Amino acid sequence: MQIANYLKEPYPYYYNNQQRLILVLLLISSLSFCFSYFFEPFTVNVAEHKIGTIWILFIHAFMPFPIAYLYIYLVNRTVKNEMNWTFGKEILNLSIILLIIGAANFLIRDFIYNNPDNWSFRYFWEEIRNTFLVGFLLLAIVLPLNLERLIAKHTASLKKLSPKMLPETNATIVTIKNTGSNEHIEFKIDTFLYAKVESNYTEVYTAAENGIHKVLIRITLKELEEQLKPYARVFKTHRSYLVNLNAIASISGNAQGYHLQLQKGSFKVPVSRSTIADFNAAYSKK
Repeated sequence: MQIANYLKEPYPYYYNNQQRLILVLLLISSLSFCFSYFFEPFTVNVAEHKIGTIWILFIHAFMPFPIAYLYIYLVNRTVKNEMNWTFGKEILNLSIILLIIGAANFLIRDFIYNNPDNWSFRYFWEEIRNTFLVGFLLLAIVLPLNLERLIAKHTASLKKLSPKMLPETNATIVTIKNTGSNEHIEFKIDTFLYAKVESNYTEVYTAAENGIHKVLIRITLKELEEQLKPYARVFKTHRSYLVNLNAIASISGNAQGYHLQLQKGSFKVPVSRSTIADFNAAYSKK
């Protein structure tokens, strides 16, 4: 059960920045090539080589690049909410990538090795095993250490927040307008809980006598943030969320950043890692 709970821990989703992804994959491929060239971790039989050793090392080091990029591209198209990404999903998807890379290494054996047993199960297992041996450092050491580092960092950051801050009251009626049409909504600013992007709309959640009221308006979050700019207690915690700082009931930390539990409802609003410092300053401001 402890392992199952650990795998359910929220984990940052690092793959939505294409430029950063390409740079990381190139760095990993380059390091893999240098490691294989200088340390020669696997036994090789030069007599079986159809091409030069340098080219074989290059193929094995850089072939994973397009495989990982294409797989992550497909994953990006399926991930709708980064908040749902967990440590277990990270491990699973990286393991699938390693499995595909191992299978690809097996399929290209006939092009680089002169061995009559290239298509045997023995070499299939050997390529899969060697790929996972290389990836073991990432799966079993780097990822858990990164998870623990981020949890500790964000938990420590929470302790710096002022627990005695009292919310302000403001019954001002706010009118949010869609500048491209006559569509608009109205609510009292002190009832505003949070807003989130949903497709081409923004969902605005406010407190009501019978619970929580949700209304859709065709407006970008940036436009909504601009119209709520006069109200200092409204803060953008994530690229998809605005929240009323006065509506926060409790805050918890995890590897993704913070999760804000609001005074009404069970939904948790995320605070991304990149906005934690600004959030701490805004939330602790008297």
